[in-house]
Amino acid sequence: MATLKISHSYLEDLRSEGKARIEGASGLDRLFQKEAASLKREDGASTLRAAHRTIVEQLQALKRIEISASLGHSQANLVLFPVGLALTAIFSKNDRQSAVMDYLRRGPEDRYRPFGTVMVRIGPKGLPDDAKAISISQLARDSYRPEPEIVNELRGNGYLLVSEDVFSSLIDGLVADVRQGKLRLPVSTERLADIAVLDKPKSSIKIVPIE
Repeated sequence: MATLKISHSYLEDLRSEGKARIEGASGLDRLFQKEAASLKREDGASTLRAAHRTIVEQLQALKRIEISASLGHSQANLVLFPVGLALTAIFSKNDRQSAVMDYLRRGPEDRYRPFGTVMVRIGPKGLPDDAKAISISQLARDSYRPEPEIVNELRGNGYLLVSEDVFSSLIDGLVADVRQGKLRLPVSTERLADIAVLDKPKSSIKIVPIE
C-alpha cells in the first residue's frame, strides 16, 4: 500500500512538473509571437520611412530640374523677346503694338510654360510600393495642357496626389499606426483617402471637379 502511495505521489509530481513545463512553453511561445509581431511592425515602419526618404530625394531632384528648366526658359525669352520686337518692324506702324501684344500673349506651346509644381503620386497598390514623385509642370509642358487638367486626369485614373508636406505628415501618421498594430502594409489608396487630407498642387490652381 505504501508503495502505491509513493507511486501515486510520484505520478502527481510528474503531472505537476509536466503541466508547469507546458505552461512555461506556452508562455514562451506567446512571448515569441509577441516579439515577432513587434519586429514585424517595426519592419513595416522602417519600410515606410525608407519609402519616404526615397520620395523626398526624388522630389528634391525634380525641384532642381524645374529650377533649371525655368531659368533656361527665362533666359531664352530674354534672348527671343528683342527678336520678337525686331520682327514687328516688318509690320505697318499701326500694327506694331498689336504684334507685340500678340507675342506677349502667346500660349503654352510658344512663350509661357508652367514650372515648379512637383507632387507625390500614389497609385492603386498604395504605400509603400506604388508611390513616386512626379512633376505636374513637366507633364503640362510636354502635353501643352494646363496643370489643373493634368491633375484631374491623374485623379480620374485613380491616383492620389499630395504635396511633400502632406506626404510627410501622412507617413508620420502611418508609421505610428503601424507600430501600434492598428495598420498593416500595404496601405491601399482607399484607406489613404480616408485618413489623408489631399491638397491642391498650388493655391492659385483651380481644380475642376471630376464628374
